[in-house]
Amino acid sequence: MSFYQDHCIYLPAMLGWFVFSALLSSYNKWVFGSGHLAFPCPLLLTSLHFFIQWIFSWALSAAFPVYFGGDTVATMPWKPYLSTSIPCGLVTSGDVGLSNLSLVRISITFYTMVKASTPIFVLAWAYLLGIERITWSLLGVVLVIALGEFLTVAGEGHF
Repeated sequence: MSFYQDHCIYLPAMLGWFVFSALLSSYNKWVFGSGHLAFPCPLLLTSLHFFIQWIFSWALSAAFPVYFGGDTVATMPWKPYLSTSIPCGLVTSGDVGLSNLSLVRISITFYTMVKASTPIFVLAWAYLLGIERITWSLLGVVLVIALGEFLTVAGEGHF
């Protein structure tokens, strides 16, 4: 195996995620920021984006059911749908909607720094829900992340 196959197999996907995440954050700040378009209804526009995304997802699932899982969704019983899909959709929409709402008031730099602290909250909820067991090494990693976040946002509180 080559060095690329051993160590860099996920590099294109990670770079794509990074580039499109940066572009999306910049676009949202441009649309919602007070110094730019200053669109007055961030939650309405976010809801519209989610609705359009749902239409595209539904159309692709209907057109290519084997590839996009349309058969699985069509035959899914209500209990797993209500206990898995709906809560994940609500949490995701809340995350994106409130993130877009925050871009009206704060700088994109501060927004990016705060979003980088997500692993801290994910670990806290995973522990509270009994999904993750806390170890010293895990606490050390989260402590380093928290310290880095604290040092990064120190002095940025004037938004």
